[in-house]
Amino acid sequence: MLRRYCANSLLILRRLSHTQTEITVKPSIEPSQYQVIDTSDLPEDDYIDVKFEQKSVLEDCNEDISHIAPYLQPSFNFAAYVNKSETLQQLVKLGVDLHKLEKKVKVPPYILKLDFEKDIKNHVIFLSDLGVANEELGNFISKNPFIFQEDLDNLQVRVNYLKSKKFSDPMVTRIVSCNPFWLIFSTQRIDRRLGFFQKHFFLTGDEVRQLTVQQPRIITYNIRHIKLNDFAIREEMGFSAEETKSILLKKPYVFMKGRDHILKTFEFIHKNMNMPLERIAEFPEVLTCREFKIKQRYTFLEKLGRIQFNPRKPNYVSLLSLVSGSDAEFCDKVAKSSVQAYNTFLKTL
Repeated sequence: MLRRYCANSLLILRRLSHTQTEITVKPSIEPSQYQVIDTSDLPEDDYIDVKFEQKSVLEDCNEDISHIAPYLQPSFNFAAYVNKSETLQQLVKLGVDLHKLEKKVKVPPYILKLDFEKDIKNHVIFLSDLGVANEELGNFISKNPFIFQEDLDNLQVRVNYLKSKKFSDPMVTRIVSCNPFWLIFSTQRIDRRLGFFQKHFFLTGDEVRQLTVQQPRIITYNIRHIKLNDFAIREEMGFSAEETKSILLKKPYVFMKGRDHILKTFEFIHKNMNMPLERIAEFPEVLTCREFKIKQRYTFLEKLGRIQFNPRKPNYVSLLSLVSGSDAEFCDKVAKSSVQAYNTFLKTL
């Protein structure tokens, strides 16, 4: 009965009118800006004849609705190929997570076409020579299997570019290891992005290198997202340009978090906890913490009478300690209570 109800509902929703008479509908077809189809050859009298009677959704459905089905994402499983594919066997030895690769629609067909000796081996040696640890190679490939599409000479050019910008060998190793997608960006794109951060946040050369090494992913992150968070920090929260720069250098991840997330956390810390902007800028890590977690711990301290954020007075509670560590560590070192008492308190919220 439920299936019939759904089927009839879909049919009724497709009706172009609620009248019981014959109607003629001329579709409004506009040229696609993406040129998916060419509508120039469609005749002017192209139309659809629709005849129907309004029916109850509870009536039996005699029409063919086999074409109506939920969208199912294409799936793939490497298991059937592992025993026969030397490439897959070698990738497994490197620690590659085949299950993670299976989730990416375009990856399995691409990987199966590769020959380990011709297409993969030299890239693995290149990464190893850069200093990517053997135990990290599998994770690197799992995140960015398309590194094998890149010409080795181009990869070397991108490494040389970093060295020309005074990034040391250990710096280059950290950048490549922590951001597997870095090497697929051309030197021109990387140069523009480094330039953006330097000019937009008024960074020195050393500060650009510091930011890049500390959080390599931020350089290749969505620039629009970075700008939106920058606007939120400066205009909506009220931090100065210097404080915004300080937040960026101390905790770049703030600019990669969701804007709504950091705004909610900021609002509770600034308004409910009466924490001044300069103190938040001193400990920007708090902006990456979930608002409800801060609220729970702050409320617990408030109940215990241990709200004391003045560093010049006894029993000082650091803003950073409020959001750091496990609940057990928080209870023991900050609240001076038991985790059992904290869990009991949470049940009352």
